[in-house]
Amino acid sequence: MNTTAGPRLTVRNKVGLVMAGLLGAGDILGPSPAGVAATLLFPQREPGNEIDRFSIEPLGPAVVGVIVTAVALGLATIAGVVLTWTRGNPVGARVIAAARAVSVLITAPIFLVQGLPAWIYALAAALVTATITAVILVLSRPAAPPLPGQATGRGTGAPSGGGAT
Repeated sequence: MNTTAGPRLTVRNKVGLVMAGLLGAGDILGPSPAGVAATLLFPQREPGNEIDRFSIEPLGPAVVGVIVTAVALGLATIAGVVLTWTRGNPVGARVIAAARAVSVLITAPIFLVQGLPAWIYALAAALVTATITAVILVLSRPAAPPLPGQATGRGTGAPSGGGAT
C-alpha cells in the first residue's frame, strides 16, 4: 500500500482553496454573476409589454443554459477543492483553474450591458478579481515534501546551536 502523500499545501494554497470553494458554492447556491449576465443580456419580451430587465420569469433557454453551466462549474470547483485539499492532487488544482476561468468568461458579458447601476459592475469586477486571485493562489507551487531522513526542524528537541554554555 502506498502511504506517500502528495505535495504539502502551503497557506497560500489553502487560502486559494477556501476562496475557490466559496466562489463555487456561490455559483451553486445563489444567483451567480453568469446567470445575472445572461438575464440582462437576454431580456424576456412579452407582446405589448415593456422589457423588464430584472424579471426572472419566465426564463428563456439561453438564460437556463447559462445558469445550468454556472451550477456545473460550481460543482466542478467544489470537487477540485476537495480533491486538492484531501489528496494534494495537482489535477484538482487544474480543475479549479479551468472551471473558474470559464466562469469568468461567461460573467464577462455583464460589462457589455449599458445602463445598469454602478454596484452591479462593482460586484462583477470584485468577483472576477476574487476568482483570478483564487486561481493564482491555488496554482502557486506547494511546499516540497521533506526528503527521507531529513528533519523538519519542528519539535525535534535539537539544540539551537547558538547559545553559550
